[in-house]
Amino acid sequence: MTAGAAHHGAAPADIVPAMPTDLCEPHGAAIIGHGPYDARFPVSAFASASVATFATAAAELVGGEATPLVDARLASAWFDRAVRLREAQPSPWHPLSGDYRAADRWVRLHMNVPAHRAAALEALGVFRVVPEGEPPHEPDRNEVAAAVEGWSALELEEAVVAAGGCAAVLRSANEWAEHPQGRAVAEQPLVTVVRGGRSEREWPAGSPERPLAGVRVLDLTRVIAGPVATRALALLGADVLRLDPPDWEEPALEPDMTLGKRCARLDAHEVEGAATLAALIAESHVLVHGLRPGALDALGLDAATRASLRPGLVEVQVSAYGPTGPWAERRGFDSLVQLVTGIADARGDTAPDAAPVALPVQALDHATGWLAATAAVRGVAHARATGEGSASYLSLARTAHELQRMAGERADSETAPPPAPVSARDADDAEFPAHPVDTAWGVVDVLAAPLSIAGVHVEALHPPRPLGSDAPDWAPLDAPARRERSADAVSVPRRRIPVWAALSGLLVWAGQGVPLTLGAAMLGTAVPNPGWWTSPVWVAGAAAQALALLLTWFALSRVTNVVGVLAATIPLGMLAHVSAATAVALVTGAASPPALDAGLNLLALHWASGAALIAASIPILLMLTPLGAGAGALNRRAFAPRYARRGRGRRAA
Repeated sequence: MTAGAAHHGAAPADIVPAMPTDLCEPHGAAIIGHGPYDARFPVSAFASASVATFATAAAELVGGEATPLVDARLASAWFDRAVRLREAQPSPWHPLSGDYRAADRWVRLHMNVPAHRAAALEALGVFRVVPEGEPPHEPDRNEVAAAVEGWSALELEEAVVAAGGCAAVLRSANEWAEHPQGRAVAEQPLVTVVRGGRSEREWPAGSPERPLAGVRVLDLTRVIAGPVATRALALLGADVLRLDPPDWEEPALEPDMTLGKRCARLDAHEVEGAATLAALIAESHVLVHGLRPGALDALGLDAATRASLRPGLVEVQVSAYGPTGPWAERRGFDSLVQLVTGIADARGDTAPDAAPVALPVQALDHATGWLAATAAVRGVAHARATGEGSASYLSLARTAHELQRMAGERADSETAPPPAPVSARDADDAEFPAHPVDTAWGVVDVLAAPLSIAGVHVEALHPPRPLGSDAPDWAPLDAPARRERSADAVSVPRRRIPVWAALSGLLVWAGQGVPLTLGAAMLGTAVPNPGWWTSPVWVAGAAAQALALLLTWFALSRVTNVVGVLAATIPLGMLAHVSAATAVALVTGAASPPALDAGLNLLALHWASGAALIAASIPILLMLTPLGAGAGALNRRAFAPRYARRGRGRRAA
């Protein structure tokens, strides 16, 4: 079921507008300072407001009373790049992408994706099929421009879209308002939420410092709004796994869009890949996707199937034009939406044929991404409280409508500050707080988060990485993730364990003689060799117990926690103690065959005398000292896995 079908098919009572309903107020967050992008449109104010909605939702998730803060300069900077390479970056645009003058007006052709480029060139009649083995031929920009000049802009737009490509005609805001899709977008809420089914599965509670810790976010998004959303969720501790097809590349965007995530490749058109994708959905908590409407349906993963795989799933879908209207299933990108909605329209009486003027950053993508992250956070909060899932729908076109509305309100306001000049200079990277990170692209600078919440650690722990760097699995594969998951676990350095085992054996040998002597007197049984400190029976028992403690700890500490290891180590140590003592007693003649009777007699002597209590308690007491885990082993953190292997094991990416 496509996004549009999902929206139409839901009962009216199930469809509710998600907060925020607009971006004209900071929604509970305090915005500090001003950004540089406020010329024709208040892009910096727009950036701050969208980040503020996310900060407010995150603060509400934690439940604190402090007001979240948003740094306006950093918010604007994140709308450009959060990850700054120290070497020159390649252009994100293919040379053929851009604005072209058709016979009657301007049109934009989006040709970054090879399939979209082939569709546009084929529609123009300049796509050439070359013999197998020869390099592919692509026309130059002049050849494309000459072909575009022979078309009506609207006819070319429809021809490219029909061929499977992406194009947009420059329209005025009034034209868009009268367009059937423009009217449909104007009627959509900023975020549409459809409540889903319930699940009895317990949701990860997170922590005050990392409110989304343990929440698994499956990222099926690309360029740019969706990746921005999942990057924001990673700032709060979510385990984000991004999936891309084997042949997908976006080299200019990878450093910025993979921050905080693990990245895997998967061919969902193959049987194994489809099964893996279904399993990942079933094990996820949040699904964010920005695929072409209907793409998941074609893989056999329509909305009903996803709901059956993971009841209570929080789903967020980003599209170009929204879930309703004749363009509900049309592909689109930020730069195209700017043209069709009139944002890029700079024509006027003095320049009736002015070329489109783009925003200084891809603000529609970034704002939609932060709003999508807000919808996910609110969905998580609702699911934690009720077990009920949800599906949220956002679109670049509806976000554009919000930006235009904000610009109109600023123009009507007598107290609004004057817009910054068009030539407002971007702030230098050195002016922003950042920290260096070593990556596949060398050392990069990651900007500080644009928001802060008292008591919350807002930071992405995974460094940027190339697409396909990880396995398509939920198991954390690197140290930062393990540290985050195990931050509260009680750990014992491995070098201390031999000392703990040896000292336990020594104290057991030294401490059990007195109760053994008293126990023997109570039972009327002679103690074998009353000089217990020199008896090979007791020495063998204590030594065997120490060895059992050592071996059992190292064997089990990789699959369970401190409490679990102790629970298994103590009885196994006692068994080794009695077995070794019995064997030595039989060999030395201190006990008479049969061995079973001798062992049972010795065991009875241990329990009756209290020696067994000493042998069991000494290792535990030593573990509670600074030599072992410390007194913290008594609290709930000792139950958190420290060494446990997680997941199903690494599969080939």
